[in-house]
Amino acid sequence: MDLNLKGENVLITGAAKGIGKEIALAAARAGANIALHYHESQKEAAETAENIKKCGVKLVLVQADLSRLEEVQEMKVVTKRELGIIDGVINNAGWTQFKSFFKYEPGEWKKEMEVCFYGVLHLAHTFMPDMMDNKQGKFINIVGDSARTGDKNLIISGAARSGTISFLKSLSQEVGKSNVQCNTISLGLIDQGQSFDTVMLEKLIKQYPMGRLGKVDDVIGITLFLLSNWSDWITGQVIPVNGGHSMIG
Repeated sequence: MDLNLKGENVLITGAAKGIGKEIALAAARAGANIALHYHESQKEAAETAENIKKCGVKLVLVQADLSRLEEVQEMKVVTKRELGIIDGVINNAGWTQFKSFFKYEPGEWKKEMEVCFYGVLHLAHTFMPDMMDNKQGKFINIVGDSARTGDKNLIISGAARSGTISFLKSLSQEVGKSNVQCNTISLGLIDQGQSFDTVMLEKLIKQYPMGRLGKVDDVIGITLFLLSNWSDWITGQVIPVNGGHSMIG
């Protein structure tokens, strides 16, 4: 399947390492020019950038705290100068604390809400008007399944990301007439080298009908599909990539 991404300008947030890195590399191999966003992982971002350059595409590194609108707006200035209009945004960035709600100090939840919720609003408000004017664009937000199913130890980030699901459903109704699509990918637990002990790993795997945790490769295909013109009539959707862990209609 030809994804027709050659020459497309794609911004990928949280792309210095992990899932974001692999999506960025895959998009570059498909011919897309990459705006690679990072916040604090400067060393890893530089290493990822070197690998992307080998794909022969245009690349710009952009650093920003997504919770700060002015930094997102500055990121647009840089990407527009170096690449042109951004055709697709893949938001992989996030920040979370794994603990019970009552372990938080009052106000300690603020950063999670600002990055996981307001970060998405900032990206959409900043980059989507150009997409609408250009009559094409893709906005893809990656969340964890806790945004749909709940998780007692991911209560704040889950709530914030649940808000982004509703936001993009509503936004898709406004921007669809401009040929802009907004979709969410909801992930189960992806194996990124976490150090689970044997007992914990077996307990986790039992929750997945497919009999394993997800791999980064499991995320890449659906992400690039949603970025491509093969998905032009798919919008406002939440697409689970979770090995059957949850089967919400």
